[in-house]
Amino acid sequence: MIYNEKKHNFKKYFDNWDLSKNNFVLFGASKECIQLIRTIKIILPEYDFKIKYLVDLDESALGNNISLYEINKAAYKSEINTDILNDKIFEVKSFQDYLNDKEQPKIIITSDAHYNRIKDTLIENNKIEDLDFTKYRKIAGVWPYILKKKTHIWRTDILLTEKCTLNCTFCNMYMPHYKNPKHKNINKIKEDIDILFKNVDYISTLHLVGGEPFLYPNHKEVFQHIGKNYRDKIDNVLITTNGTLLPKPEVLDLIKKHKFLVSISDYTDGINYKRRFDIFIKKLNEKKINYFTRKDILWSDFGDPRVSKYEKLSDKEMISHFNKCVAPYRGLSNKKLYFCHLNTSAVLSEILEDDPNDYLDLENTTPEELIKFDVGFIKKGYLTFCKNCNGCYSGIEVPVSPANQGVRPDPVLGTTIDQKST
Repeated sequence: MIYNEKKHNFKKYFDNWDLSKNNFVLFGASKECIQLIRTIKIILPEYDFKIKYLVDLDESALGNNISLYEINKAAYKSEINTDILNDKIFEVKSFQDYLNDKEQPKIIITSDAHYNRIKDTLIENNKIEDLDFTKYRKIAGVWPYILKKKTHIWRTDILLTEKCTLNCTFCNMYMPHYKNPKHKNINKIKEDIDILFKNVDYISTLHLVGGEPFLYPNHKEVFQHIGKNYRDKIDNVLITTNGTLLPKPEVLDLIKKHKFLVSISDYTDGINYKRRFDIFIKKLNEKKINYFTRKDILWSDFGDPRVSKYEKLSDKEMISHFNKCVAPYRGLSNKKLYFCHLNTSAVLSEILEDDPNDYLDLENTTPEELIKFDVGFIKKGYLTFCKNCNGCYSGIEVPVSPANQGVRPDPVLGTTIDQKST
């Protein structure tokens, strides 16, 4: 979306999506559905977010009365505390049931992975984006700003270190491409966090990533800084690790104290570290730390970051390419908020030159500019980095094995990549 004041007017958008006017339908029984309800309840507790029912394309879910706790458990494959949401029960209906509903409630799409499929289904049935249906991120950003002048963004990733215990060929943070990987300066990380919360009132998920976060020598200090100063402004502090390193007991205690959530990528089917992985899980269970595991057998390859695959596309075609990408995660680095966290790492690895079109300068912005940027109103309508990327959940990603280790083959268009683990 290209930002245009007449087209992308907050007041006009809000009038279509006023909290008080509608019972809404959430399309997608997913973790994003849970998080949206939590976010609205936390940021706007005085407002009644009315949800009539859920719609899902998964036939096995239809006809059930389902609690948010059950959705949460299915999404994360572990029992994570949903506290204020456990009492919420919704009926899950088919899209045809929705079409038969005489009220035709407005739809909020609450799924990143299936967003394009849902969007296409709605458009095929003559539904108009931002009039009949909209994306949950816009709701979560625009409502708090309009109603209370609160700045809320959904998720921001912070890369702690460029070093990792693995060297996965298709890592979407491009770790094998760093010529001289280094740990980030602790003071710069703190400055990034401080200026972020100078501009933002609330974040649904603050994501600490690498490389391998527990390889970062100052990870304890980062955890302390966030926990002490900003924990009340964050719903989930998420740490993503591959489970190859065992944190010290005092670090685990810190994670427990501040209620951080640990996401563990399980590559043990392709890479031999099952013993260390199991010890890591055991220690988390002993400390009763909230965590979930992801059995990563296949990844989506967004394309070789060194290849400008879409360089010859027109601006119109590039905007269309951008709109197919979900781009769910922002990136924070050097006091800049990048629209895409892959973009952040491509710049840090020196694969890509930095482009002001792709980020927001947090030292020189306004709350309104921040919200508009976060919900996708990009100056050109697409990122410069989009020319190098297939997009996230775009439907044109290539399945690859996370077990591959080492740098990609020479970037030749049309080259077939061996997906066997090495």
